[in-house]
Amino acid sequence: MTQNIVVAYDGSDHSERALDWAIADALEQQLPLKIVLSTGSQTGLDQSIYGAFAEALQEESERLARAAVAKAKTAGVTAQGVIERGDAAGVIVYEAKDAALVVMGKRGHHGIRGRVGSVSSAVAAHSTAPVVILPESWNPDERETRPEGETFAGAVVVGVDKLGTENKAVGVAARYAADHGLTLAVVNVVPTTGYLPVNSYELEQTVQEQLKAPAQELTDRVAEELRGQYPGLDVATRVLEGRPADALVDASRTADLLVMGTRGYGGFRGLLMGSVSQAVLADAESPMMVVPTAKK
Repeated sequence: MTQNIVVAYDGSDHSERALDWAIADALEQQLPLKIVLSTGSQTGLDQSIYGAFAEALQEESERLARAAVAKAKTAGVTAQGVIERGDAAGVIVYEAKDAALVVMGKRGHHGIRGRVGSVSSAVAAHSTAPVVILPESWNPDERETRPEGETFAGAVVVGVDKLGTENKAVGVAARYAADHGLTLAVVNVVPTTGYLPVNSYELEQTVQEQLKAPAQELTDRVAEELRGQYPGLDVATRVLEGRPADALVDASRTADLLVMGTRGYGGFRGLLMGSVSQAVLADAESPMMVVPTAKK
């Protein structure tokens, strides 16, 4: 069965940006597009009242679906609209069970770290396909600019841990970068030494260098493996400092795409998303791809 790209759509500005992203990606990958709309779950209202509301909602959804499908087809993408009743996150996850990619926008401002509650984060936690989430404030023409060596412009950023290339997110990030002609930035984060005594600069530098050495070795090893798997792919490495979530959010301020797995090395069994992934999803400023990595 031919895979497709699924985009969550409701006619809002943030979902319109998601639709544009999905159309561009569908064109690039030559995949059909499935545009999914949810009319929500039936309420406890009296049927005589709810029936009229449901009918109006269905009509509006059909209008939106027709317009979205027409937009995709005008761009040269094969597209279909799907309207389902039910919880929005559940509908999207169900419709994307065989998808190559899910694309959706994220409403609102920063979420509560560690809490999966919004539609976008719920889909990211439960989807069997990678999920690209576009922040509401994202504008590729207004990204922060930084000097060369400090920027991730033109790059797909993926964080690596002890799993190396065994982490599914790394391979997905490499494939995406290769397919889209972008640089792949393999990054690792080492913690800052805030526990050292005050005025111990030389000691702090020594400790940091001891932490950076194995981190650089890991990123270099992963990069070398990926260059062998994807000839022609431009792979760069960076070792960042600080809290992992904060360092990756900072990287997102200049990146084209940030890729993370739902869980990494040391994740607790039973958790659908690790704490770092949740925290970055809440605050990332670039589009973020969440790749399902939990073992079934």
